[in-house]
Amino acid sequence: MGEWKKTLCNLCAMTCGLEMEVEDNIIISVRPDPDSPSSECYCCRKGRTAKYFVESSERLLYPQKRVGDHYERISWEQAYAEIAAKANAILKAHGPRSAAIIGGGGGATGAAAAPVLSFMKAIGTQNIFNPIGVEFMGFYWSCGRIFGDQFHPLEPDDKNCEVIIYWGSNSYVSHQIPNAKKIIRAFSESPEKMVIVVDPRLSETARMADMHIMPVPGSDVLFLRALIALILEKGWQDRDFLYRYTKDWTQTRGWFADFDIDGALRICGIPRGQAEEFAYILTTKKWGMHQDLGLFFGRQSTLSSYLCLVLMAVCGTLLVPSGNVPPVRIVTLENSDEHDPKVWRLPVTKRFPVAGMYPEGALPDEILGDNPDRIRFAACNLSNPLRSYPDSQKMEEALKKLELFVAIDCQETETTRIADYVLPSPSVYEVGGDFDVFAFHYPEVMYASRRAVVKAPGEAKEDAMIYAELTQAMGLIPKIPQFLYDAAEESVRTGDRIKYFMKVVGWIAAGGMKYFDQAATVIALTLGKAMGSAGHAMNWAALMISKLSNRAIMAVGPDTKQHPLLSKIPMLKDFCIYDAAFQMVDEHPEGAVIAYSDTEHLMRRHIKHKDGKFHLWCEEIDSALKDITPEKEAEALRLKDGFNMILSAGRHSDGGMNTSMRNPATHRYRETYTLAMNPEDAKELGFTDGQLVRVSTSKGSLTIPVETTWQTCRGYCLIPHHMGLTYEGRTYGTHINFLTDHKDIDTLTGNARWRYTPCRVEAV
Repeated sequence: MGEWKKTLCNLCAMTCGLEMEVEDNIIISVRPDPDSPSSECYCCRKGRTAKYFVESSERLLYPQKRVGDHYERISWEQAYAEIAAKANAILKAHGPRSAAIIGGGGGATGAAAAPVLSFMKAIGTQNIFNPIGVEFMGFYWSCGRIFGDQFHPLEPDDKNCEVIIYWGSNSYVSHQIPNAKKIIRAFSESPEKMVIVVDPRLSETARMADMHIMPVPGSDVLFLRALIALILEKGWQDRDFLYRYTKDWTQTRGWFADFDIDGALRICGIPRGQAEEFAYILTTKKWGMHQDLGLFFGRQSTLSSYLCLVLMAVCGTLLVPSGNVPPVRIVTLENSDEHDPKVWRLPVTKRFPVAGMYPEGALPDEILGDNPDRIRFAACNLSNPLRSYPDSQKMEEALKKLELFVAIDCQETETTRIADYVLPSPSVYEVGGDFDVFAFHYPEVMYASRRAVVKAPGEAKEDAMIYAELTQAMGLIPKIPQFLYDAAEESVRTGDRIKYFMKVVGWIAAGGMKYFDQAATVIALTLGKAMGSAGHAMNWAALMISKLSNRAIMAVGPDTKQHPLLSKIPMLKDFCIYDAAFQMVDEHPEGAVIAYSDTEHLMRRHIKHKDGKFHLWCEEIDSALKDITPEKEAEALRLKDGFNMILSAGRHSDGGMNTSMRNPATHRYRETYTLAMNPEDAKELGFTDGQLVRVSTSKGSLTIPVETTWQTCRGYCLIPHHMGLTYEGRTYGTHINFLTDHKDIDTLTGNARWRYTPCRVEAV
């Protein structure tokens, strides 16, 4: 029998609590942690197979340098020296626009994010292509327009609402909300509650729903416009809410006046009676909505997200307890206003960032070609863009053209195999202190620090430390005084981090903005080295600068005794409270509730417009909605160019994983590489289960066996996203991003349209 150790899953942003049985530095078994206040003895199939994230015959052990057609092992000192020299030469010749970060932290692995941003500030670039730029661009941009703050993950207040709506979401198997299966079962089985699913598919979640609305694939925006128009026609809107909390409702209402509701519903394939029943529930019940990839990767993702927020306002459930609420954020993302001249637009595609991130689909065009401001140097971590970003062929062509490409990963990937330098990092189960940047619970603020359960092999270094040391090697930070190293060592020895905090703040204050921008790097290099983990130091730093109110933390009850050094500086007492919250988390490997949301002042805390109101009308949406009519949408939804189906590039299922799980042992006993197709479509096309068919898009073709299932609707087929990975020389299936186009992105903000790709399916 091995020893059971507590840690957190890293395979999605829910970061469920796990217990891992370890023997001789090997993970033997994994189970959900019964003590976790976040996941409450729950984890999904991904968490249960997390051992395979660590167990790989293709682990990266040492720094490597490409020499001709092979890699040679080098020392860390040589790697830093050569990368620094080449990067500095590129920056000197071509300026900061020539550099970019790919990946960079976020989601379930947040420790690297701050050192990455410090690295970017040091070299002067704004170019970062994070997975947020594939998925959340439209939603965050919509939040920015309506709230004045882009980073607003909204979720249902599932403890108090009567109805949960899953729009474009199969959360019963995809999760993305804490304890997904428990919550969905509880709402489905309760006579006082309801589950409503809006999805063309008869998914696992839809099968448990009290109401299942099935719009024609790609028609969500037309349905949303018709739904809001129907509510206004009936006079069911929350007039008091709209009058008190919106700035421009009279102008916004014009989007829905004289709209052809019946014509729109007919195109969407939704009966008028069902639409009216849905509208009545929305205006008489307390409800919250969870949006997911069906909308975020849909045909008109930004418009869909925007109108969902307008619908919440019309029904009086936006930023309201028992409705749609923002979980408290430990870490926030920056607000990127594309109208600010200081915010870069990409020189070729003219794309702008949202929450600091640019859309991944723009990356190839910003590298290829002869544009003088093209990207020439990129560092990539926590990402495999050759499989996880659109258009694998074009992405590989672009990354190979870079003058310097550095890849950081714990194991070989398609991306590391084309890099100039490969730097090994440990898995998150081999280094302590990592944390997630999202907190999806409400009203509790759950926080945890991921623990190491096994030791990393070879010479791996944390991503956070690699970026900090690379910044130092490039000569981009001031010389760190010895007293900061000494203070860091003393803080670890005595457990008193406040003295270190005071010294590092004093040093930063004396140096001005340049020192402030490099605070994360300096903390990683001093406190991180003293702690033995840069991630652990970043965890502490994240709490020390968090937006949590001290009253909210003190309600939970950590030991917040004020430090003697701060007894004469009352304005700094909050930092003692934040430090005490960190200590509480440090003492509870299962995680802890460190605060509660301020439920009485959601609007005051989360609306950032100076007038304190929602701004619903905006010019870009006004212009786009002119084309959302039954007539224009009927034509736009008609398949052309010989295509006969719509392809969903990605499928959530109990058999699926994600591209982080490279070891094929994760799906050894499952047939996960299939084309899911409605039986009626298969019959019409003459296909049988298991038959090989060819799926072709504008980018290419692949061959795949058919799986007939009633879970998908007519005209809509699905291929999983986690295949096409090469492991030990063998490639398992073909990756779906060989069929997606990097130019096929949302016209407003650039989200990938992975859930709506016209294709042709035919017999081989």
